[in-house]
This record gives sequence, structure tokens and C-alpha cells, in this order.
Amino acid sequence: MRWNECRTLDEVQRTCDSIVSRATGAPQTDRSRVAAAEPSGCRRKRSGRHRTDWRAHSVAAAQRPLLISSTPNSTLRCFKLGLGSVAHSIRQPEGDAAVREPGLGQLYFGMAAAENEVADNPDRFLATYQDRWSLMPAVEQHKRFLILGPKGTGKSAAAHYIRLAWVNRFGAESVFPTFVDFDELNRTQSPLASMDKHLVGDVTALTDAAWRLFIGVRLLDSLLRDQACYLNRDPQVSGLVEQLRVAGLASDDFPQVLRRVRERKGGFALPGNLLSGSAGSQQSDQVPVNQLGDALLRLVIDARTSNRHILAIDGLDKAIGDNPAYWQTLAALVRVADSLTRDLRSAGAEHVFVLVMCRSDVFRRVRFSDAAKISADGGVHMDWGAEAEDPADMRLWDYIADKAQTSKDELLAYLPRAVRVGVRQRVEIRGYLQQFTRYTPRDMTLLFTTLQEVRPEGHFTNSQVRRAVDNFSTRHLLTEIMSEATGLLPESMIDRFEAILSGLPQRIFSRSELEEALSDSGFTAQSDVDRFGEYAFLQGAIGNYRPGAGYVQFYHRRDAYKWQKQGPWIMNTGLVYAFNIPWTNTLDRRSNPSTPASGHGGVDSTTPARTPRKRTRRGRPS
Repeated sequence: MRWNECRTLDEVQRTCDSIVSRATGAPQTDRSRVAAAEPSGCRRKRSGRHRTDWRAHSVAAAQRPLLISSTPNSTLRCFKLGLGSVAHSIRQPEGDAAVREPGLGQLYFGMAAAENEVADNPDRFLATYQDRWSLMPAVEQHKRFLILGPKGTGKSAAAHYIRLAWVNRFGAESVFPTFVDFDELNRTQSPLASMDKHLVGDVTALTDAAWRLFIGVRLLDSLLRDQACYLNRDPQVSGLVEQLRVAGLASDDFPQVLRRVRERKGGFALPGNLLSGSAGSQQSDQVPVNQLGDALLRLVIDARTSNRHILAIDGLDKAIGDNPAYWQTLAALVRVADSLTRDLRSAGAEHVFVLVMCRSDVFRRVRFSDAAKISADGGVHMDWGAEAEDPADMRLWDYIADKAQTSKDELLAYLPRAVRVGVRQRVEIRGYLQQFTRYTPRDMTLLFTTLQEVRPEGHFTNSQVRRAVDNFSTRHLLTEIMSEATGLLPESMIDRFEAILSGLPQRIFSRSELEEALSDSGFTAQSDVDRFGEYAFLQGAIGNYRPGAGYVQFYHRRDAYKWQKQGPWIMNTGLVYAFNIPWTNTLDRRSNPSTPASGHGGVDSTTPARTPRKRTRRGRPS
């Protein structure tokens, strides 16, 4: 086949292999003789900045590139076949038939929300999920039920991964998932954060009883949909669930369930099989409302089916506010889920599983005697190695490469080795990109999606990388940070959120400077400073800054950090770009004299500051 007849990449590859074979006498599958026949003076040199591929020399000489790829994920290389006296000028096809230069546009980096990614392509989500924590055996053996980590680290994705892995193994008809997202329920039901001391009270047993009932009803509902479970054929059980709904005890509104548990007088008629464990019993007994949950959970544990039922509770992310009732409610949920998991493990149950997704800082504020033991024995901590000294050791690079189904080296091949910032500073590409994110998988996905949009084909220039991170900061990072404010900050403060941040005088700022920015927007109380500052810290907008050591503490990089109320603080690099905030201030210059005096030229202290410039043979900087 002639070159001008090629219409697909495979045809181009076969044609080029044939030309190479005729020119070198080597079989089409043997590329070794091609390397042996490379022109003199064009061989790859192994040191310094002289690592030059002979193919690149051929491009410059022939000025007519040829695009070749051996696999979909390989970097397409442009070169002119100039082997000895043989020179083949090959013309690329034009228009729709042209072979496009590869780039990030051909790769997939996931979506911001796991539920959207699952809905779009569940098989791809399952194939590209990176299970660093061995979730499957831990959940199946009822050893782990509590998924901990900052927002955006993949807690919700873990539940979807478990479900899809089971669907892949047992079939969709054998998996019954129930997802309870309180972020969604709070929009139509009573928010958990609205619970007060009067409702929760000082007696924790009633809150525990309400959670057992809440969980028991949902698991029983799931089992009633299962044709392989005998409960599906017991009219007394289905009738009981309907009575609970009528009584308001099966509502999705947990505060309402707790209120009914506290206020209902007398008992509730239960079929005898809930107490005796034998299906079909006609005898009914009066059971106090605060014991209903225990009876339902016992029935759930004793049920038998070959199918799998999973209840995942998510949306427990409201971490601001001094509302003891809210923290007592979450503590009760964790206690009940832990107790149920132990009972399932003791019974050897293989049909029912419970997962609770909770932000790390939220869980630390849930104080009860066994909290530390539950976290150690029953928790999975979503850690992505954000504290690694070398950006190359960040596990997020493995995550994004796995999503793209390529190697880290091939992914980085489209990007420059370092990005030039300021006047003379050059920052290694991985450290440069990471500093704009909150070190979460979600941010990495959005960042590389933005890079795709800026340049879908070919290799990036310095200015294109900088334009991409600027777009990411403005379109995604700021939106992500502000989207969580509903219910946590006053509406008036949310409306002025951008004005407050953009009113800060520089990247590193003091408490008095934050007070002034808030005052300019109409917020003068000290409580406003604390509320806004803690929210900005937990969302990764600002970090603690220690002037003496030049040390930075961002919550998403180590979720054990707590907001230091006295300040000073440092703004996330992405927001510095988004609002065009001046880079330096007197605190920064005094503690770190090497910081650039102007422009967005620095990097935070967790990122390697610069890449040394190499010298050419003439001794001049490159």
C-alpha cells in the first residue's frame, strides 16, 4: 500500500514497517536493524541535555514528519526515514483522513464525581480504579466499615467500586445496593446539622436506638426485594415495614425518626418471627419502640440468601459548628455501624454489608470512648501520600496514570520537564502542577481535564501549561471550594466569598488582614473571622503558615492539621492565580529572602523550589 492511500493509523504503521524492511533488509517486526542503520552523528547521546533521538534529527533534515505509533498509548514519534542513500519522502493525508498528532486529548482522566463516572461507563470505572487499600477482602470479611479521608479523596468511589466488583463477579441481579447520601437528603429533609440538644438529649441510648431502626429498615427493605431470600415471601415482614412507614419510623428524615422514637408511647406489635427467628409465626408481641431496631437487625443478620446487600451511608461532611447534638448523633451512627459489623462477622454473614463514609476531621470531633479503637480496627484511611518530599513519590501520579490507562512516563512526555516562572526560576513539572491542587484525586482529574482542553494534541509549551493551571484555578478549584459553603456559611458571606479572598493584600496574610478584608465586605464580628477562616482552611483555600520555619500546613495534605486561629495563613497557589494576589509580603521576605519580590514565581515550601539549569559545552546556561 502506498502512503497516500493510507486512511487509518494501522495502515500507516504497516506501510512504514514495510518501507523500513525494504530499506534495511530487516523483518518488519525487527526494529534493531533500524537503530543500527541510523545516520552518523545522529545517534542518541547519553548525558546532559544532549539526549537527542536520531529520529528528531531526521525530522529537521527532511522537514516532513511521519506519525507512527505501535500502541494506542504510545507516544507517536515524528521522523523522516533517511537510512544511508535511501530517502523516502512520504506525504501525510489531508482533511479528515489525516493522522492526528497524539496528545492528552486521546486519554481519559475520570470525572469529578464518582457517581457520574459510574453512570457514564461502569466498566471503565472498575478497570481504572486504584485499590491501594485492599478494600474488597477487608469489607467482605467485615473487618473494615469506616472510610475516612478529606473531601475529594475517593470515599464515595470506594462504595461504588465494591458494588461494581461484585456485579462483575456475581452478576447485576445478585447485588442489591442502597446508598444513603445525607448531602442529598438534607436538601429535602431535616438536616442532621439542625439537630439540637432538646431532640438528642443527654441519653445516648435513644439516639443509638433510632440509628439501629434507620439502618435496620433499609437493610430489611433491600432483603424484601431479593427473590432468593425467604423474607421476600413472608407477608408479615412486608406488612411490618409498611406499618413502620405509616408510623413515620421508616422515614429518610433521620431527625424525624429520632423524634418519633423519643415521643412514641407504648409498644409496637411485632410478628413472632422477629423475636423467635422462625418465619411465618402468627403470634404478635408488643415491643417498645426503642427495641424495634434490635429486632430488625437480628432478622437481617439471621436471613439467608446467596445474593449480596450493601448499605453505604455518605454525606457526613458538615464539619463546622459548635453543635454538640450533631456530634453526638454522628457518634451514635459510628457506634451502631461498628456493633452491627461485629455481629455480622461473628455470624459469618456473607449477605449483608455496611459502609460509612466520613471526613477525617469530622470523625475526630466525634468523641466517645471507643472512637480511637474503631478508627484503628475498622477504618480505612484514604491517604495519597501528599507529604512526600519528592513530588515523584506522590501516589496521585499513579492514580492519574491508571485512570488514563498509560504509564507515568508517557503521561509526562507531553509536558515540559520544568515550567519557567518569575524571572529566572524553573519548577519541576510535577511539583508545579501539584501546588495548584489540594492533593486529591478529584483535583488531579479536573486539572488534567483542563490541560486536555488547552492542548488536546501535541506537546505543551511553558505558556500553555500556565494557561491551563490558571483555567483550572478559576473554573474548578474556586467553584469546588465555594460549593461546600451552603449550610456552613451565611448566605451573605457566600455571596461575598470571592470579594473577601480577593481583598487580601498578598499570598501570606495575618489575622488582622483577614479581619480587614471581611470588614470591607460587611462582616465585623470576631466570630465571622473564625467561621470564614476555619471553613477556608478545611476546604483547602488557605493553610497555616509558620514564619520562623517557613513551614506550611494544608489540611488536604495531612488531615491531622488543625486550623490555627491566630494566623498567619498562606493562600492556595491556585487561588493566588485566580485572584491575581501579590505573591510576597514582609513576613515571607523576612523568613525566606530568596522568595521572588514580585510576580507569581514562587512555590510553597512543600514543593521543590527549582530545577538546576544545566550547562552546554560552551559553559553558558541553557
